[in-house]
Amino acid sequence: MRRAYNAGRYEQARRHARLLLGKQKEAELARSVIVRSYWNEHAYDALIQVGSEWEDNVSKSYVALAREHRMSSSSGKMLTPMKKSRLERLRGAQPGPQLRVKWNPDNIPSNFFQEGHRLWFRYPQGYVYWDMPVSFVLSSTHPSLLSLAAETLLYPWESATRAPFSSTRAMGEQVSLSFSAGTDSTAAALVMPDDTLLGYHRRSFDSMLDHRNAERLIGYLNDSGEREVLQIESNHELIRTHHEKPVGFSSDFACAVHLILLADHYNLGAIGFGMPIDNTYLWKGRKFRKFEETQYYTYWTKRFAQAGLDLLFPISSISEAGALMVVKASPWLEHLNSCMRGDGVKGCGRCWKCFHKNGPLGRPFDIKAHEIQTYLNKRPMPTATHALWALQTMGHQDELPDMAHLFEKDLSWWAKVYPPGFDLLPERWRDSIEATIRAALPVMPEPYALHDVNHFDE
Repeated sequence: MRRAYNAGRYEQARRHARLLLGKQKEAELARSVIVRSYWNEHAYDALIQVGSEWEDNVSKSYVALAREHRMSSSSGKMLTPMKKSRLERLRGAQPGPQLRVKWNPDNIPSNFFQEGHRLWFRYPQGYVYWDMPVSFVLSSTHPSLLSLAAETLLYPWESATRAPFSSTRAMGEQVSLSFSAGTDSTAAALVMPDDTLLGYHRRSFDSMLDHRNAERLIGYLNDSGEREVLQIESNHELIRTHHEKPVGFSSDFACAVHLILLADHYNLGAIGFGMPIDNTYLWKGRKFRKFEETQYYTYWTKRFAQAGLDLLFPISSISEAGALMVVKASPWLEHLNSCMRGDGVKGCGRCWKCFHKNGPLGRPFDIKAHEIQTYLNKRPMPTATHALWALQTMGHQDELPDMAHLFEKDLSWWAKVYPPGFDLLPERWRDSIEATIRAALPVMPEPYALHDVNHFDE
């Protein structure tokens, strides 16, 4: 039953569960599997019908959620809008350059051009821009940086961007961080050198993303002089909407494209990313892998190096839990909130980030909120290791009776340092970052429990 449920074979899981309903020790888990599987399939009527017969708290909770969802849907509040036409209108409302050029797959750097302080990029379907510092000069930017920037923006779709660079840029000297003002990114900033340039990408169009919580931390850092936070406005997150994707970054490294484009302007020699163990040594946060041996790591470190940049993962030795411990010990904490639906002071209390980022910090959240329950009941579960640690730490293990076996072990190691992670740090940045992290957190005991992580037998 457990194996079928975790693999997403919900009908098969229910067949096994029904056989266990008459067994006193297994009945509660069986009921939970049945109602949760219907919830995952959005089969709300079936969930209400069967769950209404049971009096346990899990069944009651899911019946209430299903009824709320069904009422909201019938009133039109939950109806999905015509996203495609909305995105087309959004793209149509964007400004365009005075100069019109054709997409040139044979000379990738030529697709960038400058009008005043605005830098434009011609991609196959249109144009996007960045509002750069007034002293920025495109002609002073190395072509390998332009090629790398284009690749991070078009990597999944345009093979021309993966061609060898025409030349290699010399390594710069300044270290930088792609800074989101979220928890992991802030932890990365805290363990990096004090002169790190923090580069914040600001979405230039209105959307569901709320910048106010980020602005609060950025304002504090700039006003206090603790760090310099560079803010660059752009609409490049619209590129992927041409490929039936929602607004967002085209690739993992597109969040730093503004720093790539400004690397010569600021003499950058490294760009850091707030990627903890959850995204490096764990595959999708739930299965261990040797990250340094992955094609992903070897390919992108080489491409960044050819553009004169170290690809830097400053918190690759700690998890999301470790990142929480780093920010918790910092005076920055009172100005930080990862929720992207907050009001500039606190979080919404009902989103996934409020559960696994704000919750362990002692901030309020509703464990029964629709989004939180949706993520908790996905199988395989997103960011599973951290979610399990958060549930155990906050005493909410009963939310996942089908995964009770995973709570039999103490998960406190998840908030400690994994020393092999330091091996990913380029030599010129390693000593400072490693010393700061070791001073902040204890080290995981050996043998490392991390090596055994594979929650869903994948």
